[in-house]
Amino acid sequence: MVQSKVTIVGAGIVGACIARCLGKAGHDVVLVDRNDPGSGCSFGNSGAILSLSASTQLPGPRLLAQIPGMLLDRNAPLVLRWRHLPGLMPWLAAFVAGCREQRQVETARAMATLLSDTTGAYDRLLKGSPADALIRRNGTLGLSRTDEWFSGDSWRRELNASLGARMEEVSREELDQMEPSLSSSVVRAMYYPDAYSTLDPAGLTQQIVRDTLAEGGQFVQAEVRDISVENGKPTALVTDKGEMTVDRLIVAAGAYSHQVARKMGIRVLLNTERGYHVDLDGTATGLQRVLLHGEHALAINPRPNGLRIAGTVEFASLDAPPDYRRARALWNKGREVLKETCDSEPPSMSFWMGRRPTLPDYRPVIGPAPGLKNCWFAFGHQHLGMSLAARTGEIVADLVADRDPGVNLAPFRANRF
Repeated sequence: MVQSKVTIVGAGIVGACIARCLGKAGHDVVLVDRNDPGSGCSFGNSGAILSLSASTQLPGPRLLAQIPGMLLDRNAPLVLRWRHLPGLMPWLAAFVAGCREQRQVETARAMATLLSDTTGAYDRLLKGSPADALIRRNGTLGLSRTDEWFSGDSWRRELNASLGARMEEVSREELDQMEPSLSSSVVRAMYYPDAYSTLDPAGLTQQIVRDTLAEGGQFVQAEVRDISVENGKPTALVTDKGEMTVDRLIVAAGAYSHQVARKMGIRVLLNTERGYHVDLDGTATGLQRVLLHGEHALAINPRPNGLRIAGTVEFASLDAPPDYRRARALWNKGREVLKETCDSEPPSMSFWMGRRPTLPDYRPVIGPAPGLKNCWFAFGHQHLGMSLAARTGEIVADLVADRDPGVNLAPFRANRF
């Protein structure tokens, strides 16, 4: 029995999971995106599905102290493209203002409420789906190339552990048993048993959409140019394919969500962290799980056709052209981690750049659209879109059904800035 018609703007992993959860609950679901499902950040991300070990976010006093040096290094994990600075100033001002230890702890506690059941949410979402074959359930490894960096990162591990994250340090001997491909550049490592990962982020997103369509959902490839609002609620999407009436609306458009919100008169302080990846097709290793390299700010995902190295943070305007030197730097740093790549060039490489939707405090926006009825927001998941997508889908399904999602959503409200 159809409960209501729900239109979702955005067919990335977050929008796809929301659609699937709503479809399972009996709603008539319509996904709208100007591009193919899973073709944005859901295509190019690292594939890690993290849990409580990812609670602590970047903004904080330690990062603030490192930023001046990073901004002078073109290959640093975080860079700012200076000519785009004027447009970034409101976001950066809020980011810097929030780089306080108390605020970082508050954000970690809030994020832990979302991250506490990320993997369970995927288990529930993918049960009986072919997409389940794309999930690994064997944890992740956090790597360090120096004792100094490992010790300096202990504060973050301790904070995450206090919020319930499980982790254990593994010796070099244990590491060799778990991942024989790791080179001698890895000096210390932590194992995070509660993490999952996916072999194919884009394929996972696309299969979730196919599952939704197979049960009566729709996908409309169209660009949203305007939104009609009457009597305090959205009533129609004005698209390049014509007008679409809406009953209930969810905005999950990733890096473009603030532009969609603005069409309804709502300002959201969203910007993008541009990330890069390099895919090494044909590079075979024995890796079994995703590797997270904290010092180099990158992740390595063993995929069926080779390897993906993904990471970095680049601040620029939404439509600035890619700087693929950033992707090449990922290869130059990541190659030392594996025996198979440290002394050789891969048979082929392809580069990619994507736009992570991020608010200054690194908390997503999840909840009702301010001042509107029958409209909800679900975006701004920064580096954790893949991790939080299924969990967000369940929360939004509860909100649409007027149920308590069991999470305090006040830290994630859209108008907190």
